Amino acid sequence: MFSPAKMVRLDALVLKKNARAALAKLAGSGEAELLPAGSMPGTRVTAEDKSLERNKCAALTGRLAALRRALGVEPAAESDCHAEFDLAQACAALSYWESRAEAPLGRRKELSAQYSLFSAETEKLSPYSGLQAPSESGRKFSFLYCAAGAVPAENLAALRRNIPGGAVLALLGEKNGSGRLAALCGPGTAPALSAALKISGFRDEELPARPGFTLAALGEYCFAEERRVKAELEKTGLEIQALSEEASGPLAAVERAAAREAGLVEAEGGLGNTATVSLISAWVTADSAEDLAHALAEVPGGSCAAEIGPPTAGSDVPVLLRPPRLLRPFAMLVSAYGLPAYGEVEPTLFAAASFLFMFGMMFGDAGHGAVLCAVGLWLALRGRSEKMRDAGRIVFSCGLSAAFFGIIYGSFFGLEKFRKYALWRDPLSGDPLVLLKAALAAGVAVISLGLILNVINRLRAGDIPGAALGRFGFAGLVFYWAGISMAAGAAPRHVLPIMGLAVVCWVIKEPVSFLRRRGGVAGDAEEGFLAVAAEALVGAFEGALLYLANSVSFVRLAAYAMSHAALLAAAYALAEAADNIWGRGSLAGILAAVAGNAAAIGLEGLVAAVQALRLEYYEFFGKFLEGGGRPFRPFTLENKGG
Repeated sequence: MFSPAKMVRLDALVLKKNARAALAKLAGSGEAELLPAGSMPGTRVTAEDKSLERNKCAALTGRLAALRRALGVEPAAESDCHAEFDLAQACAALSYWESRAEAPLGRRKELSAQYSLFSAETEKLSPYSGLQAPSESGRKFSFLYCAAGAVPAENLAALRRNIPGGAVLALLGEKNGSGRLAALCGPGTAPALSAALKISGFRDEELPARPGFTLAALGEYCFAEERRVKAELEKTGLEIQALSEEASGPLAAVERAAAREAGLVEAEGGLGNTATVSLISAWVTADSAEDLAHALAEVPGGSCAAEIGPPTAGSDVPVLLRPPRLLRPFAMLVSAYGLPAYGEVEPTLFAAASFLFMFGMMFGDAGHGAVLCAVGLWLALRGRSEKMRDAGRIVFSCGLSAAFFGIIYGSFFGLEKFRKYALWRDPLSGDPLVLLKAALAAGVAVISLGLILNVINRLRAGDIPGAALGRFGFAGLVFYWAGISMAAGAAPRHVLPIMGLAVVCWVIKEPVSFLRRRGGVAGDAEEGFLAVAAEALVGAFEGALLYLANSVSFVRLAAYAMSHAALLAAAYALAEAADNIWGRGSLAGILAAVAGNAAAIGLEGLVAAVQALRLEYYEFFGKFLEGGGRPFRPFTLENKGG
C-alpha cells in the first residue's frame, strides 16, 4: 500500500518451437513486461528477423481496414457469441467476406458514377427545360440557328437592343451574375446574331448532347435516369448494410486474430534465440512470479527452465501502482504529476487525504457537497469509460469532504438558519485570523509530511547525505520546525543557531556528494567542485525562501473558504433586496438565491479543485516526488486499436 508493486525478473529458457505458446501464457496473465533480447548479463543471444511476418500482419490489417471502410463496419463492432479465429481461419474468413462484398461494392461504385453524371447533366440542362432546340454539338439545323449560354447580367439590356431582326432572344433565368439565355434565328440572320452575342460577352455553354434529343427532352431523360439510378443505389445500399451487419461479428474476430498475431510476432522478434532455444525475459510482479514460472513449465510440447531474481543495481524497473480500490481513482492525480521511482513511497493515500482535506476546507457547504455527491455518483455509475467513472468517484469523494466541512462551518446552501448548528463557525464569522492560522497549520502538516516522505525515499535509495543534509531531508525538517516555533513565539534562545546549522548542512550536502563521487579528492575537478559549492550556497538561500513561500501559499485555504461563503452571502443579499421590492418569496429573490448557489457550485468548485491540485503538486509533491518512475507496461494480445 505504501510502495509500488514489488517487481522481480523472470528469465525462462524454452524450446524455440514452444516460444509462441509461452508468450501466449504471459500475455494471458497481464502480469509481465517483456524485456529485449540480450538484457540478461553474460548471455549470447540474437534477435530473429521478423520483418516478413510483420509485413504479412500489416497486409492483413490493411485489407481488413479497407473492407470495413467500404462496408461501413465500425472498428469496435463485435459479436460476443462469435467464435475466435486462428490466423489461417482469419485469412480465410477475410477472403470470404471480400468475395461476398465484391459484387455489391462494385455495383455501388458504378451506380454512384452514373448518378453523379446524370445529376450534373440534369443541373446543367435545368435552365433549358422548355427549349425545343437540338442538343447536338453546335445545335444547328439546316433551317435554324440556335445558341444557348450565358451573358453577364449588366450586358443583357445592350444585347436586347442589338439583337438583329428576325432573331428571337429568350431569357431563361439569372444565376451568379449571369443571365442564361437562348437565341434562335434563320440561317441568313445567323452571322449578325453571332456578332451581337460576341460583343455582349456571350459564353456558349457545353451542354450535354445526344443525337435526336432536344434540350428539353434530354433534360427530362437525364432527370428520369437520375431518379432511376438513385433508386437502384438506395437498394444496393440496403444490401450492403445488411451484409455489413452480417459481417460485423466475423470481422471483429478477424481483427482480434490479426492483433494477436501482430503482438506475438512483435514479441518473438524481441526474444533472444540460439539454434534451438529462446530466452524470454520479463519484469513480473512478485506475487505472480511463481505462478507464471509454473505456467511456462506447463507449456505443451517441451520443458522450460525458469529463474526468478530481484532487480539488480541500475535496473530500469517499471512502476505499478496498486492502491486499494477506494483510492484507485486518486492514482490518476499521482500519475498526472509523475510516477515515483521504483522503491520509493507510493503516495496515493497521502495524495487522496491531503487533496480532499484542502478541497473540503475551501468548499465547505453540506448542500453543495450533496450536489457534488449526486453528480459524482451519476458519473461513477453511468460513465462511458473507466477514467470517466474514476473521475466520478473523485467528485463523489470531494462532495463528502465538502459536506463534512459544511457541517463544521454550519453551512447548508449558505442558509442563515443552519449556522447555529455549526461544529465550529462560518468562515465569515469571528476573527478571520483564526481561520488563517488553521490554514497555515494545515500547510505545516502537509509540508512536514512531504519532508518525512522524502527522508524515507532517500534512505530507501541509499542516499544518506540527501536524507540527512538535504534541504528537503532531515536538516530541512529541523530548519522548518525551528522556524515554525520561532514564528509561533514558542522558540527557545538556541533556535537561530539550530536553523543556521541546518542551512550549513544544506550548503555542504552537494559538495560532500561530489567528493564521494570523486573518491574523496577534488583533484583535477577543482573547477567543478567550486561550481558545485557555489550552486549549493545559492540553493540554501533559495531553500529558506521556499519554505516561507510554501507555507504562505496555504493561506489560500482560508481565503477561498471565505470567498465561497461571501459569494453565498452576496446571493442572499440580492435575494433580500429583491424581496424588499417585489415582496417576500418573490420569483426574483428565488432566482437570485438559486443563481448564487449555482455559481458557487460551478465556479467555486472548479477554483477549489484547481487550487487544491496546485498545493498538492507544488507544495506537497515537490518535496519528495521527482516523478522519474517508468510505468509498467504489461504484454497483452488484446486489440487496443479502434
